[in-house]
Order: sequence, then C-alpha cells, then structure tokens
Amino acid sequence: MSLFKRIERRAYAYGPKSVWDTDVETPPRATGAGVPVGPEQARTLAAVWACQSLIADGVASLPIDVFRRVQATGRRENIDGPGWLSRPNPVEQQPYTFWHKVMISLIGDDGNAYVRTVRDDSGKIISVYAVDPKLVHVDDRSPVPVYQVGGEEFTDREMLHIPAFVKPGKRRGLSVIDYAREAVGLGLAAEEFGARFFAQGTTMSGVVEHPGTPKPGEVAVLARMLRHSHAGVKKSHAVGILTGGASWKSISITPEQAQFLETRRFQKLEIASLYRVPPHMLDPTVQSSWGSGVEEQNKFFVDYTLVPWLVRLEQAFSGLLPVNQYLRFNVDARLRSTTTERFAAYAQAVNNGIMSLDEVRELEDMPPIPDGRGRAHVRPLNVAELGAGGDDGASDSAI
Repeated sequence: MSLFKRIERRAYAYGPKSVWDTDVETPPRATGAGVPVGPEQARTLAAVWACQSLIADGVASLPIDVFRRVQATGRRENIDGPGWLSRPNPVEQQPYTFWHKVMISLIGDDGNAYVRTVRDDSGKIISVYAVDPKLVHVDDRSPVPVYQVGGEEFTDREMLHIPAFVKPGKRRGLSVIDYAREAVGLGLAAEEFGARFFAQGTTMSGVVEHPGTPKPGEVAVLARMLRHSHAGVKKSHAVGILTGGASWKSISITPEQAQFLETRRFQKLEIASLYRVPPHMLDPTVQSSWGSGVEEQNKFFVDYTLVPWLVRLEQAFSGLLPVNQYLRFNVDARLRSTTTERFAAYAQAVNNGIMSLDEVRELEDMPPIPDGRGRAHVRPLNVAELGAGGDDGASDSAI
C-alpha cells in the first residue's frame, strides 16, 4: 500500500469530519395512505420512536464482559477486554454512543450495521467506527465480501457487517421500515388526521336549544350567562339553570371519531409487534399477559426483544477478539429482582456451596471480606455423600 493511501485511510479513521461521519438521508417512498415514509419520517411516529429507543437504549446500557476459554479445563475466565470496548474511537469516546448507533443502523435505518475497524502496524484493533449503512455498497456477486465506501473498497477484515434479516443468496439485511412502510404510513396518516381535526375542525361539546325566535341581544345575553356560570375548571360541576325555555343538548363523540381513536391504538400495537416490543411498554392501557411482576415482564422484554439482537452482536464482535476469547452482554443488569428475592437467592447459593460470600458482595458492588475470609465455599454440616456413614457410625442402608 502506498504512503498516500495509508495516510488517506488514517484520515478516514481519525478525522472527525471524515466519510464515516457523513449522514445520508434515504428519500421517502409513497404509501397507500398518501404519506411518504422513510427512516426519518418513520421516527416521527411516536410508536416507532419508542420501539427504537427501547431496544437501542436497552442494548447500549448493558455492561459487556470478556471471557477466555481455558482449553485444559474447558472452563472460562473473566479477563479485561480490549481498549476499543471502553473507548471505541477518538470521536465516539463513550461506548453507549457507539452501541446506540449500531442498533439504530440495524432497527431504524437500513437493517444492516457496518463497523470500520482500524488496526495498528501489528494488526491489533485500536478503534472501531459505526458507518452509516447508506454509504456502504455490498457486491453480492463477489466470492468474498467486498464493501465500497466513498470510492474505496474494504475487505471483511476492515469492515464488520452485521445484517438484521437476511434472505438466502443476499448479503445485505432487510429493513423493517421498508417492509412495514404501509403500517407506518397508516399510523402517520391517522396522526395527521388527528392534528388537522383539532386544528381545523369545529366540534362543540353541546348546544343550547331555544324554543322560539330569540329577541335581538337575547342570544348574546344567554351565551354570556352560560360562560359566566359554567366556564372554567372550578365551575365545571356547577348546577345550571337556563331561562326562557332554553335547553342544553350534549353532543357525544361520533362513530367516525371513535373509529379514528381505535385505528390509532391498533397501529401502535402493530408497530410494537414489528419490533417485538411488549405492547404494555408502549400503551399503559394494555394489560400485560406475561406474568404479574415487574421482574417477569422485564424478563419477557429481554428474552424475546433484546436477546436476538444481543446474539447477533456477540457473535459478530467476538470475531474481532483473539482466539478463544469472546464477549457477552450482561443481561443480569436488567433482571435484578427486588432486594428480598435477590438476597433469598444469594442465601440459597451460599448455603449450597454454589457461591462464596465475596462473590455475592461483588454482585452487590461491595468490597470483599478482609483477610480472604469470604472466599471459602461452604455447605450444611448435615449433608453427606449418599451411602457414606454418619458421624455417629450409623449405616445408610435402605429402610
């Protein structure tokens, strides 16, 4: 590689105004509801924004552990991760921002996430960049993956590709926004209809009916009297008396308006199903059918919403680590139960020799017991091996 090309690639890696930070907007496409929909337009729908932020924030907020497989014993040991996990690159110094960008690329923009890896002269990865997926062109006909960005080609060693939903024979993933465009468009159309209804519509809560032809100025007097006696929150339940034979007639919501409200609610639930987000997390009026406690509902969100994305990321990014090393997102951070349930589980684990006191204290962010007294694993004194004699010499023969 020429010196100029090496300098140019280093500029791509470190320059804050480089091609990696370029934002390309996908033009929206028309829908049957008459509303054009693209990634940016879809995010203006509250349900889409809520689903994307729930998933992206949920993944980005999880701690990451790095493990190494010990070949001799087959066990794993927790080790310190590479530097790019704690500081992805000089621009995105916070891991939260990096993982959030990766997830938005997967679920919000393109159905693909591309990560540019920058290595030093020894081949060690020193930084990673989340690339706008709309900048990347993938050649499906090449025998090995080749990624083109800004007129340059990058191999799979230089560009990490994580697809979301892949068809056989294709390398690029499919975007949920592209394939759910009509559902999003209907939601946006209903939202626009509601906005115009309140901005341009003329809807009254009721009318005052007069039996005859009112005299000049009588209508104004009656309207002024009604406002003076009943307008405002403090007078909302006052007893009303209408004179001159006038009567009040309440106007209820029309069937068309009721159908509009039901349509908006249905679209919210449909968007939740597209992202596999529990409906009760978007609409408080929907009762969860998965468990009655907060811990069980959080487990449903982790198992069915976050875990499929986490597995994709774990398998892809573990390939950037040395042999026999891999990373895992620690979902226990989202599954912490109440204090009573948590400490009851700790007591069982300690009493059965599964965990030591120091391991429990570490999970609770507490320092270990001094002098190493918390490292021992214990078990109840009355537990013995099956078939072995007790301390009193009694036999364990069958009764």
